[in-house]
Amino acid sequence: MVLSKLAALTLNYVRCAGKSGILFTRAPKINNLKSQKLIFAGAKSADDIAYHGSPFKFDAFDCSKIGTGEGCAKRGKGIYLFRTKSFAPYFANIRSKDAPPHIGCTSRLQNANPHVYTVSGLKSLNLKKVSLLEARSIAKTQRFFESENPLVDGIELPKGEICVFPKSVSKLKIKYRDELEDFVMLNRGTDFRPWTKDKKRLEKFI
Repeated sequence: MVLSKLAALTLNYVRCAGKSGILFTRAPKINNLKSQKLIFAGAKSADDIAYHGSPFKFDAFDCSKIGTGEGCAKRGKGIYLFRTKSFAPYFANIRSKDAPPHIGCTSRLQNANPHVYTVSGLKSLNLKKVSLLEARSIAKTQRFFESENPLVDGIELPKGEICVFPKSVSKLKIKYRDELEDFVMLNRGTDFRPWTKDKKRLEKFI
């Protein structure tokens, strides 16, 4: 049986338990999807959405993993997000064998499972806008900073990088979980930070 593209997309949705809705995994396993422009209903406004790239697949953020990522919590202890889509594939693929050279706190994984998470809930956060220098300072004295600023949920840097403090991670909701290549395919035309050194892998998105 040959499925229509819409039917194939519908059947590829994976429903996972959510606090106030459904977590979808969008899996566009269609050969000529490149010519399709997909519009998903019920999208949140841009100021409520951010993106998180991870070499792991999960259903919810786990605060016990905070501090074990690539950046060694150098901008603070918390969950890191970006308001733009550009950086998520880079961080999702950063522990894969084909990741570009970089300096970080982790090593390559034999079985990396890179995913990009579209996260909502930013409107419920009180984020303090800071410079890079201020972020580094806060990271060194975060416990004191949080005690002096109990209503602050996290910090945001000029380029839209966000660190959500552990106490406020529960305010975030994973709206979509996409495999890395599916996310790149769905967002063709985005100026992504280079996320792979494998030129053949990139050819499929041209």
